[in-house]
Amino acid sequence: MKTDSTHVLKILHVVFWVLFIGFCIQIGSVLISFLVSKFSNPAGAQNLSMGLNLLSLKSYSEAHYAGVVSLIVYFLVVKAYMAYLVIQIFRRLDFAVPFSAEVAALITQISHVALGAGVVGLGAARYSKWLMKSGAVEALTWPGGEFLLLAGIIFLIARVFQKGADIQAENALTV
Repeated sequence: MKTDSTHVLKILHVVFWVLFIGFCIQIGSVLISFLVSKFSNPAGAQNLSMGLNLLSLKSYSEAHYAGVVSLIVYFLVVKAYMAYLVIQIFRRLDFAVPFSAEVAALITQISHVALGAGVVGLGAARYSKWLMKSGAVEALTWPGGEFLLLAGIIFLIARVFQKGADIQAENALTV
């Protein structure tokens, strides 16, 4: 592998660590803001975190407010977990023998997590539309379709990677 590629991969490794830590901080921020708005300062729902104004939803229903915040936290956790899985791929990837069953399993796991998030995202979009019709909340966007597309692409890459691992293992046995 060229030196430039090695540097790019090292930079990507650092970027994924930064993303992982950033998502963890966002999760904490949303949870703390939610708890403050729930128990200490109800007006805190007006600027929950990340520019979210869920005061009208909180006024409409505490349960729906908790549900929407739970969905927000879920998607942040999914993003953090996917970044963590990519970090694990960097730890296990050996460029002398790049295809391994371990890395293929991690890539497959990322596709499964993205698929689950896509399905939850589609459900969250329907839930959000229902809340909008009730007049409880303004438009909320959920990344359902994006996660489904990502799941399909990563699943395809995982299958190719698994086939490469099988061929590499077969070649190691025949030599």
